[in-house]
Amino acid sequence: MLQHHDLLMTIAQVSATFAGFSGVIAVFRRGSSLSELEIGALQVRAVVELGVMATILALLPFIPFGLGANEPVTWRLCSAIAGVAFFGGFVGAMRRVRLSTGEGASARDPTLVGVALTVVGASQLALWLNVFGIASAVAATLYVAALLLALAHAGFMFVRLLTPRK
Repeated sequence: MLQHHDLLMTIAQVSATFAGFSGVIAVFRRGSSLSELEIGALQVRAVVELGVMATILALLPFIPFGLGANEPVTWRLCSAIAGVAFFGGFVGAMRRVRLSTGEGASARDPTLVGVALTVVGASQLALWLNVFGIASAVAATLYVAALLLALAHAGFMFVRLLTPRK
């Protein structure tokens, strides 16, 4: 049995829920200006993307393990995929904010960027320690920790969707 299998399934369920509920919020959200609607759409997209990504990455270890790979190989492979996916998602999100607002995300919302940088940095560290086998004794725990950080980031962005901005 794959280590932390119950926790991986729970992460997948919770992150899929974040993605679904942010879609519901998008339907009922009202904005007073085009700029507010664009920013709201970016926030919803970010929560949905992160929720779907965390769901897929939480289920990913079951594929190589089910095909017969041992746990160290499973965690190294999944960590490499997750590291690239999280970094690519972060870069893409920052690019979309710059293109839609004409300014950097840090100028528009420094708190969100600070949280994102912290989460992405900690996740990248945990995942790449796994990929290079530096922390193989706790590989499963580091992978789950990176997913939990992504889940916490999605939760933070979800709460930001619910709170009105001034």
